[in-house]
Amino acid sequence: MSRARSIPAQGEYRPTRLEAMKKALSYINVIEEYTLGLSLLALALFSCFQVLTRYAFNYSFTWFEELSRYICIFITFLGASLGLKYGSHFTMSALVDRLPFRARRLIAALVGLVSAAFFVVVTYYGAVHCLKHYRYGNLSAALRLPMYLPYLPIPAFSALMAGRSLLQVGKDLSDVIRGEPAPPDMDGSVPEDEPA
Repeated sequence: MSRARSIPAQGEYRPTRLEAMKKALSYINVIEEYTLGLSLLALALFSCFQVLTRYAFNYSFTWFEELSRYICIFITFLGASLGLKYGSHFTMSALVDRLPFRARRLIAALVGLVSAAFFVVVTYYGAVHCLKHYRYGNLSAALRLPMYLPYLPIPAFSALMAGRSLLQVGKDLSDVIRGEPAPPDMDGSVPEDEPA
């Protein structure tokens, strides 16, 4: 028995799965960006508060250095993931820029595959490391947090970077097949080496 597909009424718009996925990813991107901004703000406020209490009241919190270290780990890996999304990581492309369009896209796809493989390895070993801390029940010295929590951003955001690298590989290969650059993403960004 087959399930009948519901047919939208005339004039009713029903988004495709790809459109729904793009919309969901855009929500995730907004959450990531706000989380990064709020984490940076929290780190700055904690630092100002620590300096104020240390010099004005001659009192220092023992847990602050530990908390700031964990926030920095979180910010580093979240920022790296967002940097990959926006293409803001440095590249050494002096030779590649001189190649024809298809060769540039093929090399970009190869680099993306190597990057994705690297991030998969980091995800695996980061998860193994987190699981060790979880099993042993290690706690941090000052905050008494379970130690797997500060290390959790490493496998989580590495997996996200692997996924973003594979998405970019797909875009690069579709450019090669079509022989032209893909249309800009939903956010309107166009790769720097491509005309708008």
